Amino acid sequence: MMNSFEQLPLLLSYRKAFGRDDFIVARCNEEAVRWIDRYPNWPYFALLICGETGSGKTHLASIFSDYHIDARLLDEDFILPDYARKVVLENVDKLRDEKALFHLYNMIHDTGRYLLMTATKEPSFKLRDLVTRMNTVPRTMISMPDQDVISMLLIKLFLDKHIHLQPNVLEYTLKRLPMSFSLAQKLVDKADSMSLGQGRAVTIPLMKAALDSVFDDMFKKNYDEQKAQLPLFDFK
Repeated sequence: MMNSFEQLPLLLSYRKAFGRDDFIVARCNEEAVRWIDRYPNWPYFALLICGETGSGKTHLASIFSDYHIDARLLDEDFILPDYARKVVLENVDKLRDEKALFHLYNMIHDTGRYLLMTATKEPSFKLRDLVTRMNTVPRTMISMPDQDVISMLLIKLFLDKHIHLQPNVLEYTLKRLPMSFSLAQKLVDKADSMSLGQGRAVTIPLMKAALDSVFDDMFKKNYDEQKAQLPLFDFK
């Protein structure tokens, strides 16, 4: 039987800092920030922002509008409410219903609204009319971060969880963590989960364990993906 310090942490809710002043502006994302700040003086009614998981796309999208749609859930029965004048469509590269996006695109265009789309990579479509329309949409890319950005991001993500990261823990982490938005997010989530579950502060030993766990998960995922691509042999 687990004692109180070994119990799984409760899924406590907390407010993420999604305000304009909370966003970390750097060379990797400054072009995307300029697009958001330039609204409504866009050359076109739509914009696509691409960047890896955790790069700040949702944060920027939340500054732009509080009306969000997950493209994975979009279908032809979707009805856009009249009050949604600025629309965010996330995960466009994971879209399942291209006709639904085609109709939504036309509806937003024809009613004088604005559309901000996000994706982890450049989306690819088969529907010819949709391809034609998407080719006219301006694009901006959030590139990979440098160490200064990761440093500020780690501090912010931990503060979002009400954890003040000590300088020695931050320095230890930066020497070992690859420069990746998504890995930074996974590390913070893992360290927070361990801290809550074990009743421990986020110290160097805990961060070491969190890093080890994140790397183990990453290598296992890569191994499983590569294994799935290997040919199967029928031994008789």
